[in-house]
Amino acid sequence: MSVVAMLQGTEAADRGTLRTALAIGRKMNVGVTGLFALPDPDSAFMIVGTPEGAGLTAQASQSIIDMQAEMKRTAEAVFAEVIGNDDHGVQSAFLHEVNLVERAAANAATLAEAVVFPRSSANATAPLYIAFEHVLMDARLPLVLAGSGDPAPGPAVIAWDGSNGAARAVRFHLPLIRAIGDVIIAQNRKDLGRDTARPVAEPDTLARWLKRYNVTTSDAAIEEDVGAGLLALAQGSGASMIVAGAYGHSRLGERLFGGTTRTLLAADTAPALALSH
Repeated sequence: MSVVAMLQGTEAADRGTLRTALAIGRKMNVGVTGLFALPDPDSAFMIVGTPEGAGLTAQASQSIIDMQAEMKRTAEAVFAEVIGNDDHGVQSAFLHEVNLVERAAANAATLAEAVVFPRSSANATAPLYIAFEHVLMDARLPLVLAGSGDPAPGPAVIAWDGSNGAARAVRFHLPLIRAIGDVIIAQNRKDLGRDTARPVAEPDTLARWLKRYNVTTSDAAIEEDVGAGLLALAQGSGASMIVAGAYGHSRLGERLFGGTTRTLLAADTAPALALSH
């Protein structure tokens, strides 16, 4: 068992990912696997019949090989820096996998205790965006986006409205929630009032369920936009994580997230964000 940190071969992003993964690993008493995945560069090129074409293909392939090797060295060095001297007593390892990164990430997310992506992965121009989107929206597996700063020791904030998305987020991330042990159940009561009353949406319903797993709970009302309210609550409580459903749908291959999710993903300052869709 381990927490998997998805690495992209850039120092700042990988360092933030690994710090969040290490904080989670310590809470759950499991190791951290730094996963760096890139495809076989030769698979990206067509076989060319002419000598000139073959020479160009070989040069291009070698350039990609060299670039990948440099990225791997960076990822491995940052892993050694952040994880190498950790003394929490659980074995950790760096893993280089020759594979499509979205496939490697989905495989890891299937059974890992948690899979942590760089905070920047939610940006469509980021190196790991395709993998982030595939795991969350296509494979429908849980993931964690690294926090924007040093990991905080506080509670988890759960965005709760009784919906299927919110329920999946809690269920998928239950081992992590139990390891944190302290939860603030947050919701905007005015938003709930727009729909037919549902007892399962009440904070007490989730609190009773979490109590079965020895999780301590409290609740907090959000009086403004849900995304902004969650971020403010997390900052004010020193929360270690926000747990939320990723609301959205697919249209012509474009992933469109709901307003709350977009606010959380775009935040410059935020704790780790545990998502499921």
